[in-house]
Amino acid sequence: MPQFEYQLLRTSKISSGLRLSIHPEKGVIVRAPFWVPETLVRKFVEAKSAWVEKHLKKLQARIAPAKQYLAGEKHLYFGQEYLLTITEASAPQRTTAQISADQLQVTLFDGHTGAQRINEIQDAILRLYLETGIAVITEKVNHFTTQLGVEYSRIDIKKVSSIWGSCSPSNRLCFNRKLIMAPPEVVEYVVIHEVCHLVQRNHSSRFWALVARFDPEFREHRRWLHRHHLLLSL
Repeated sequence: MPQFEYQLLRTSKISSGLRLSIHPEKGVIVRAPFWVPETLVRKFVEAKSAWVEKHLKKLQARIAPAKQYLAGEKHLYFGQEYLLTITEASAPQRTTAQISADQLQVTLFDGHTGAQRINEIQDAILRLYLETGIAVITEKVNHFTTQLGVEYSRIDIKKVSSIWGSCSPSNRLCFNRKLIMAPPEVVEYVVIHEVCHLVQRNHSSRFWALVARFDPEFREHRRWLHRHHLLLSL
């Protein structure tokens, strides 16, 4: 029996075969036509179990360990690592976070203990990331939309798992909040990618030529995201 769980997704295609994939956040996914009995699905998974377990181990080794939000921990911020320092205040106050030199400084009330303390630190860091992130990304979007002579309706930074950015039919630009941890040139590539979709609503050769006009190294920046995305955990 396999030592892992999997999610079974049924398809309506009659001729479609059984397919297995491993997603960093969704886990093991098996796609099977509606007419295939579960007994055959289980046999299929068992036959692939050695391959799955091998790749799950490789995937686990690439995933960044969960943050503990303790002093001395390192946190990524626009491609740089910052040492988390914690200052405790004797009077009740809102927990704050700021970047100073090579440190990520958090100040909080010393009455916060246990899980509440961790949540306060985590929430303060997230607020800092989102507030500075939206400012940086908005500045970059404004720059490139001006260059192209196009307009957007709004900008959002959201918690999403499988995409780095999107451009809706209403010209709404959405960016993955994990980008705030990526190097500036990678962030800029994603911004350019989505802004170019305001001109070309596809991934045609014209689209990529437009991206290359503003980011000649876009292929390397795209590869960086593919190789390092598991290290960006926010």
